[in-house]
Amino acid sequence: MPKLIVTSRYIKPNSHKRFGNYIKYIATRDGVEKPIPKQDNNRELDREIFMNYLDSRPNSHVLFSETDKPLVLDRVAKETANHEGAIWTHIVSLKRDDAERMGYTDLEHWRDLVRRHVSDIAAAQKIAPENIRWYAAFHNKESNPHVHIVVYSENTHEGYLTKSGIEKIRGAFANDIYKGEMQNLYQRQTRVRDKLRSEAESVMKNMLSELQNNDQFDPQLEQLILKLQLQLKNSKGKKVYGYLQPNVKKTVDQIVAELAKNPVLKKMYDEWCALEQQKYETYTSAVQKFPPLEENKAFKPIKNAVIQVVLGMDNPVQKLDSEMFAEDDEENLSEAQSSSGLYIKWTAEYKSACTELYKNKNIPSAFLLMQSEVEKGNILALHDIGKMYRNGLLVKENIIKSDGYFTKALNGFLEIELTAKRLKPYVQYRIGKMYALGYGTEQDYTKAFGWFEKSADAGNKFAQYSLGSLYFYGNGVAQNYEKAFEYFKLSANQDNAYACYEVAKMLRDGIGVDKDAEQVEIYFPKAYNGFLKIAQDNPDDQILCRLGVMTFSGMGCDANRERGIELIRQSAELGNEYAQAFLENNRHYNLTAAQNAVFSMLLSFGRMISDDYNRSLHGQKLRTEHKLKAAIRRKKQALGMKENPLENQQLGK
Repeated sequence: MPKLIVTSRYIKPNSHKRFGNYIKYIATRDGVEKPIPKQDNNRELDREIFMNYLDSRPNSHVLFSETDKPLVLDRVAKETANHEGAIWTHIVSLKRDDAERMGYTDLEHWRDLVRRHVSDIAAAQKIAPENIRWYAAFHNKESNPHVHIVVYSENTHEGYLTKSGIEKIRGAFANDIYKGEMQNLYQRQTRVRDKLRSEAESVMKNMLSELQNNDQFDPQLEQLILKLQLQLKNSKGKKVYGYLQPNVKKTVDQIVAELAKNPVLKKMYDEWCALEQQKYETYTSAVQKFPPLEENKAFKPIKNAVIQVVLGMDNPVQKLDSEMFAEDDEENLSEAQSSSGLYIKWTAEYKSACTELYKNKNIPSAFLLMQSEVEKGNILALHDIGKMYRNGLLVKENIIKSDGYFTKALNGFLEIELTAKRLKPYVQYRIGKMYALGYGTEQDYTKAFGWFEKSADAGNKFAQYSLGSLYFYGNGVAQNYEKAFEYFKLSANQDNAYACYEVAKMLRDGIGVDKDAEQVEIYFPKAYNGFLKIAQDNPDDQILCRLGVMTFSGMGCDANRERGIELIRQSAELGNEYAQAFLENNRHYNLTAAQNAVFSMLLSFGRMISDDYNRSLHGQKLRTEHKLKAAIRRKKQALGMKENPLENQQLGK
């Protein structure tokens, strides 16, 4: 039996048959001692009887609403009976053991619960908050304590309840009642995440060994990748899964299905499904049957990752800049301080900490200097310590500690943005970056887009580059290569090396702009020289890896494999996983492009599954998903299961 049952019914104006049946149903249930008068065909009497029923049942304590003043039952009954618009009723019910465990066995707790979520009910039913009217009664039934809620709008033309709205109401109550248990679930998910990440690394190493030895490698997978490469070259329009022709989508699905056969990755997906099952158990006792990975819409990003990897198969490392950008001229910026004492300032101490971290590779010294800056209130140091924990430079990768520092940094940026003057566009960019990466908050590309846009409009080159990235990949906004090129070009015109690199690639490949080999030869060297300058001042893992790959392959410079490997090695020492993968694979760099692509896809696959559990443990609430509930109903119908009367929902306006 599900933990929480919420049923919602709709009473049409001038229509009583269904409501009469409902009255008969609740009037004949166990525990009802007072008889209910026979149904009358008069709508006003029908509603009036229902309101008296709620207040007069032996197990009902009292009729209540938003006010603590005593309610006159006859007046309430006539009010609802005379209402010209639609009326909805909701029943929120718990099993007795859950009610006792959660403390919902008395009127006070149920009354407070309902009052907390009246705004959620109003939003779900498309009722303006000022127009909602509601009454409720708690029934402390032995088997399932529950509350009846009657809702309508003072505006008779307002209000509409959909299945999605019911799920929102159900989710609001479930999140509140089971808040403690949900936090425990996410703690368990965090432990599983760490375990999955460790296992994913093992899978990558084993697969790499197979690739290096060219032994036991799946020829079918290699052929599928080569087939997709040809199909993508001949495909017009956007190279993302949703825009591809059916035959190309089929090839992508087949590749993902082959990847999912890996025993360890299969185990990872099985564990993901097991944790998802626990979410269903809040609403249903049915065991869910999850689709194969390639059919699971929750993992659609894997398909786009496969496409991007195959499109870039000529590159030795498929993805270099997970953070997309680097701030390379901070010391030319001003400083800002909030009313609480937090500040942004490139102090001598902070610069020394960066030197110890990036140039001298002295992690203990860098941490002490950063910690000293944190104690003084420097937000920049808060953020950098978060990165040190996340990259495993202090201890083994510690997401919890990392998130703690990132959360404080994000709150600091948000606070200081209100009063920052000349520095405001830069602060807005940093806020957008944290939302884009999910640092200190849930990853939210839409919010990131909003912050980047404010900053870009003020001329910030980092934000302009970031907007270009969001448009290019379709994150937080509809994918638009022309817009992406426009913003990359704006940033490149301000000598942003990263933007110069993207402009060069798009000009080379004819993406979002006509091909122009002459301009390519201008922008790649500009990018390379810009990266060299950044590396001299702030040689972090991202810039070293990018610079190393360009040096290794001769992009914008004369090829120098020995120097390229040295730069990539420095990046790997700072925790960059792509640099580490490059070094491990370097001895067998002449492997086929398809085999290298398989490696990168598996790396993306493992990260996408494990990152699903990277949620904040503080204040996190379970979000009810309409698609999940719809899937439950479809599965029940497919299995020939009868609907639970308590879950049968009637909707309308």
